[in-house]
Amino acid sequence: MIFSARKSVFALLAGCCLLSGCASPPLRLYTLGMPSDQTARQPHLSSRATTIQISRVVIPDYLDSQDMILRNKEEIVRSPKSRWATRLSLGMTDLITNEIATSHPHELITDQPLVDVATLRVQINVSRFDVDADGQAVMDANWAVLPQDPNQPLIRDRAHLTATGPVSTDAEIAALMRNLVIMLADRVNTTIPAPSHP
Repeated sequence: MIFSARKSVFALLAGCCLLSGCASPPLRLYTLGMPSDQTARQPHLSSRATTIQISRVVIPDYLDSQDMILRNKEEIVRSPKSRWATRLSLGMTDLITNEIATSHPHELITDQPLVDVATLRVQINVSRFDVDADGQAVMDANWAVLPQDPNQPLIRDRAHLTATGPVSTDAEIAALMRNLVIMLADRVNTTIPAPSHP
């Protein structure tokens, strides 16, 4: 009899736990990618079109996950309610590629593998990418534009980027980080040489 009563209590507790789990808010997923309602014209590419390959962005290990984080002085605070839809380095690479591609409609800008060697390859390294609890965002990055032709000069540059904005919600944090990545893409884009046509 006692054993049966204990089983009933355990079953009741398990049911309460399941119900409380169902009542928790759903996990929100965020992306840095371009809005889906933006449409861009895709002109036909000639067989001699310049190809620019954007290598996967290198970022600090503690950032390269799906966790959405906020810095509170020395503490890294992970959001319990939201995550990136993909690893942050992949999301950054995708957004930078799309941003640069809009300025080069007649060139092939891609972060995907190519069947041949790219005319130019862009490698971006981010050493710092922090958003703090006061709404201050900072990014330190350097990059290189590597030409296929060894006789062409290697281009190197770096940037210290800052932005401010509200960070009371995860959506606001995502928007602030997106703005910084777009700023970086614009800076990188200014160092990509114009294509030379024979």
